[in-house]
Amino acid sequence: METELAFASDGTIYVHFEDEPPAGRRVFIGYALTAEERAQHGTPGLLRWACLQLLALGSDGSIYVEEGALDPEGRKEFRGYALTPKEVERVFREFHRMAFNVTIAARAT
Repeated sequence: METELAFASDGTIYVHFEDEPPAGRRVFIGYALTAEERAQHGTPGLLRWACLQLLALGSDGSIYVEEGALDPEGRKEFRGYALTPKEVERVFREFHRMAFNVTIAARAT
C-alpha cells in the first residue's frame, strides 16, 4: 500500500504528490525507518528523536524521518505537501464519515 497521507510531529498533515506540489506549500520528504530501527529506538527514543527531527506517521503505518537525517538508500520514500486548514477540515469530515460507515458495517455482521 502506498502512503497517501502523513501526520507529522509538528502537527502538519502532508498529502502525497508525484510531480509538483501546489505553489507555496511546505514540502516534507522523508524516508521510512525499518522495523529493526523502530524496535531499537522504542517509543521513548522516537519521541526524543522527534524533538530534533521531523517525524511523520504515514497512512501505511510507516514512520518517516525527514530527508537528511538518515541514509535514504533502500528505504521507502514519502514526498508530500502540507494541507491548508480548509483541506484538513475536509479530510477529517471524510475520516468521520468513513469511521461511521465502518462502525455500521461492523455491527451488521
